[in-house]
Amino acid sequence: MSNLDDVSTEQILAALSFPADDSPHEWSRRKFLMSSAAGAGVSAVSLGLPSGVGRALGVTGTAYGAETDGASESVSVAGTTQAVLVLVMMSGGNDGLNTVIPYGNSSYLTNRGPLAIPAANVLDIGSGYGLHPAMPKLKARYDRGQVAVIRGVGYNNPDLSHFSSMALWMRGLPAGVPPSNSGWIGRFLDGLGAASDNFNAVAIGGNVPLHMSGRTTRATALPTKGSSLFGVNRRNASDARMFDAVTSFGGATTQLGGWADTWAVSGRVAMAQAERVAPLYSPALPGGNLIAQMTLAARLINANLGIRVLSVEIGGFDNHSNQLTDHAALLANFDNAVDAFYANLVPLNTGRVTIMTFSEFGRRLKRNDSAGTDHGTASCAFVIGEKVRGGLHGQEPNLAGPDRNGNLAASVDFRSVYATMLDRWLGADSGQVLGAAYSSFDLFTGGASVTFPRIDGYWIVARSGAVYAFGNAPFKGAVSAPSAPVVGMAATPSKQGYWVCDASGSVYAFGNAGFFGSMNGAALASPIVGISGTPSGQGYWLLGRDGGVFSFGDAIFYGSTGNLRLNQPVVGMTSTATKPGYWFVARDGGIFSYGPGAGFFGSTGAMKLNQPIVGMAASASGNGYWLVARDGGIFAFGDAAFAGSTGSMVLNSPIAGMLACPRGGYWLVAEDGGIFAFGAASFEGSASEFVVNDTIVGIAG
Repeated sequence: MSNLDDVSTEQILAALSFPADDSPHEWSRRKFLMSSAAGAGVSAVSLGLPSGVGRALGVTGTAYGAETDGASESVSVAGTTQAVLVLVMMSGGNDGLNTVIPYGNSSYLTNRGPLAIPAANVLDIGSGYGLHPAMPKLKARYDRGQVAVIRGVGYNNPDLSHFSSMALWMRGLPAGVPPSNSGWIGRFLDGLGAASDNFNAVAIGGNVPLHMSGRTTRATALPTKGSSLFGVNRRNASDARMFDAVTSFGGATTQLGGWADTWAVSGRVAMAQAERVAPLYSPALPGGNLIAQMTLAARLINANLGIRVLSVEIGGFDNHSNQLTDHAALLANFDNAVDAFYANLVPLNTGRVTIMTFSEFGRRLKRNDSAGTDHGTASCAFVIGEKVRGGLHGQEPNLAGPDRNGNLAASVDFRSVYATMLDRWLGADSGQVLGAAYSSFDLFTGGASVTFPRIDGYWIVARSGAVYAFGNAPFKGAVSAPSAPVVGMAATPSKQGYWVCDASGSVYAFGNAGFFGSMNGAALASPIVGISGTPSGQGYWLLGRDGGVFSFGDAIFYGSTGNLRLNQPVVGMTSTATKPGYWFVARDGGIFSYGPGAGFFGSTGAMKLNQPIVGMAASASGNGYWLVARDGGIFAFGDAAFAGSTGSMVLNSPIAGMLACPRGGYWLVAEDGGIFAFGAASFEGSASEFVVNDTIVGIAG
């Protein structure tokens, strides 16, 4: 058990959350984005991910019919047909055996002794099971076929640390995958695209828990007290002046650059959203923490703000002692909170909402000597809603055969429950979100009413040969011992494979990328600096620093500068998806075009650049291209539209290359693995947290 379990589960949950600023007077961006109604969902990506700047603007809601005074601050409000998921976290480790009680099982009765709920008291649901007597309202819903009970939920090789297990549940990633700062709902939000920045997810409370934070998006944190909304309480004259100043931000350019303009608009948006949400706090929320959270959740759904997922939390389930009394009180609180939720939800919305419970683990089969139970493994989950296929699902673990530690083996991987919510309710692709395929339950009588947009994907490669895969780009392998430093990579047309090349001209093929030859062992006049694949995927070109071109497979040689004296060395090349030919670019931005399909559209060869060019990418049509400089400055030629740059930003690391998005826009990758997405290109993650003592040299997708 971890030393972290010496602290409370509330402290652990806080450690696995992004805290909102609780200072009522501090004028901070975090206060705007997380403590107010507008914030983290609008522009959280701008805090640490400059790639989101282009999407951070123009995504604020127009709830309550409020008017906006600029096209950059309006978006249509979501319709009432969207599926909504409400997550109830039972933190501390809920005792599944005393929640959904196998009252007819002799092993349960023997091991629990005085802690066993007598058969005469359980709320019978058939097949030898009953709900805890503290949940009569939930039992009534069960009888109406609106409650699904999933038994035996957990995971293999369980970790009985609150911190570790809670983190696993929140991340929702396959076993063996390195830890991530994103959670499963957060990655679902990432996949929604730009619209996911518009209040699509709300965590009720003072923190945004890990499961609600994606790679580019983060849920909005809303307090249960309306007085905590930044900008709403104007009774203090100095605060009112500050609020008025913030509200005036964003009406025009600050003339201080893109970052300042983004901050100004975000502040203005936050104030406007806080004012729009403030009416939801009247009448005052009822007492009881979970009841207040669930009442506010219902009001938020009724307000039709476009929310797809809400998260609430009830703690105290770490019942090592006095369990009979404490556990009953917690389940009664849950029962009343669910009832309050539906009492506040307007009938129009009841059919589009599902509630799901989860807890980091269950409790041990055998009671302890303190009238409680210790950390265990498998537990149960509730799924509640009008479109839920009610009844018992999953399989109860074998109570007669616990492991040598007295723990029960899980029969249902918790990620299968997530997959069911994603695929069959939210309309997502669970394989993309969870990073692996998991079986799902036939748990709904009606499907989700929305479709899940396609997630982009890309790979980045390091000088050492390490490959990092993001979005829908599948990892196919890496170079463990390159002949020379790796210099670039290229993807196959199907995006199911890629080539990696090093400075010696060696080529390494992965996935469905065929090997067609290399320059390994050849005497090169200049080292290789890049690789580009043919439209068919049946060949590739290697490019030398002197502009020499080497063709393999069905790659046709159209020409090179290998016999010319260049002003600056060549740094990269690109080819089109359909046309014959290729371009390469020199360090000064000079362009060399070869083949009938590679037209010359301009260059920076005659310009004085702040930083040298490091790469290029072709537009989808092949009738244009972009050049990118080391500082992220972008130069667009032909039909390649300018979608943004990092030229005015202070970067942690210089830009190493770029990749065009087929729908328009592009990604830039920095040497430290940072990713910057512009235009239609969606941010799917970066490797900046993994790259240590290495350098990223290329991107493909």
